[in-house]
Amino acid sequence: MTDYAAVRTMIADHDGVFTLAQAKESGISAEAARRRVASGEWIRVTRSVYRVADRLLDDRMHARIAVLSAGPGAALCGGSAAWWHGLITHPPSTITVITPHGRRGRPVPGARVWHRTLDTADLTVVDRLRVTHVPLTVLDAAVDIGVRVMDNALLRQNTTLSALVEAQKRNTGRRGSPRSRAMLAAMSSGARSEGERKTVALLESSDIVGWTQNHPACGYVLDIAIPELKIDVEIDGFAFHSDAEAFQHDRERQNNLIANGWTVLRFTWHDVTTRPQWVLAQIRAAVKQATAA
Repeated sequence: MTDYAAVRTMIADHDGVFTLAQAKESGISAEAARRRVASGEWIRVTRSVYRVADRLLDDRMHARIAVLSAGPGAALCGGSAAWWHGLITHPPSTITVITPHGRRGRPVPGARVWHRTLDTADLTVVDRLRVTHVPLTVLDAAVDIGVRVMDNALLRQNTTLSALVEAQKRNTGRRGSPRSRAMLAAMSSGARSEGERKTVALLESSDIVGWTQNHPACGYVLDIAIPELKIDVEIDGFAFHSDAEAFQHDRERQNNLIANGWTVLRFTWHDVTTRPQWVLAQIRAAVKQATAA
């Protein structure tokens, strides 16, 4: 006997997109599913994949349709998985799905399918949809969308540097692997130091004067500072996000400097490497404000 309450719950839990197998678990037979399609209540999207007819297709429905249509074992990946995990605000225009080698589902408009068999450690289920786990998602999304995805995920502690390294090791040779490996190499070797080096080069080519390196202040050594104006320039590289104790220490350091009259400017590795002129503009603004005070 059909449990109509269970059917409604199943449909709601899956954003109105579901498989015949999921419908059967709620007591809907294949014949009953056909009748619902014939009546216009359900729409058959592809073989064994259905959606309700009274809901406008939205991003979540499109994502589910793409994964379910790609066949057993498929998962949302890349930027699409980053959006599903909540790592980015808006979904990419093209849905990306990964499916094991040898599996072939029907093409889905607006979606692309990668074929690669993943380790179980790189797969998870979020809101009843299979997606790549956060570390692999971050690596793939950083290649597609940009390094900020990785920087933000580490900053918000959605993942850790060690988890990213392990995911990279499990997935060497995949599409985009060389680029994500280069990002991780920068992190592991101290991207903060690299960021500082680039910032020094920026300042040397700018009209900003009075800055120095390795300046002692409040019991600390400031890597880049304008002592006369009490401006401290901090560069938060990837390594900054990998150690919770270091994170806390840097926050205490910043608070102490501010309490002693310093202006602390924080920039990320991403800022310095992708929008250097913006970084210089922020430093100039701080200099102007301190000079006018």
